[in-house]
Amino acid sequence: MQIVKRSEFGWGATGASSAKPTRGLVIHYDGSNQRLENKPHGACVVYWKNTRSFHRGPSRQWVDIGYSFGCCPHGVIFEGRGEGRAQAAQPGGNTTWYSVTLMSGPDETPTEAQIEAVRELRAYLMGKGLGAAVKGHRDFYSTSCPGDRLYRLVRDGTFAKPPKGSKTTPISSEEGDVSAQDVIHGKHIVMNKGEDAEKKVSLAAFLQEIETEQDQTQERLDRIEAKLDSLLVKLDDASK
Repeated sequence: MQIVKRSEFGWGATGASSAKPTRGLVIHYDGSNQRLENKPHGACVVYWKNTRSFHRGPSRQWVDIGYSFGCCPHGVIFEGRGEGRAQAAQPGGNTTWYSVTLMSGPDETPTEAQIEAVRELRAYLMGKGLGAAVKGHRDFYSTSCPGDRLYRLVRDGTFAKPPKGSKTTPISSEEGDVSAQDVIHGKHIVMNKGEDAEKKVSLAAFLQEIETEQDQTQERLDRIEAKLDSLLVKLDDASK
């Protein structure tokens, strides 16, 4: 894994507050096409510095660049706010998830090196206690981010695969000797949640869907709890 620390950009320590993201990794994009894959790597450095300047400028007035990390088309990981820090990337998940932008726009397809860099970053963070889930920015907020191309890769489990060269311990199955690596990379599970037709999805995509449904359920429970609290306050005031 090749990572460029923020100090190498001439940046001091981030002013972002401390946090302990444990849920997973959120994928972002820029919103406009950058075509950095066709430019020298120095253009990626310029882009990263400009992004930080924009985020700290009068338009956003954030304390630092909004993301935890960035992955450029050349397969290099750039440190943003870094580990153990709150972000300004996805409302509702800035302290519980890490964020990474692919520095690209809606018409750009990530390079293989870029995808591998995301996988390496995720594996590294999972080694420090991060959960396995991968989501897109739009899973938290009404936005086009990370664009349809990247979001398809989120949903089909592309970013959730282990990086090349990683070792996966085989796990026996009562229905046949199927290893975890077989399931993640080649096999699929059949889902039928009441639809007319069954659909085959990868294990990573299946786990991602469960994670999304859990979050949606928790949001509904939080809203119900807030309404109950409000009702109790009104009943208490009425009894006085």
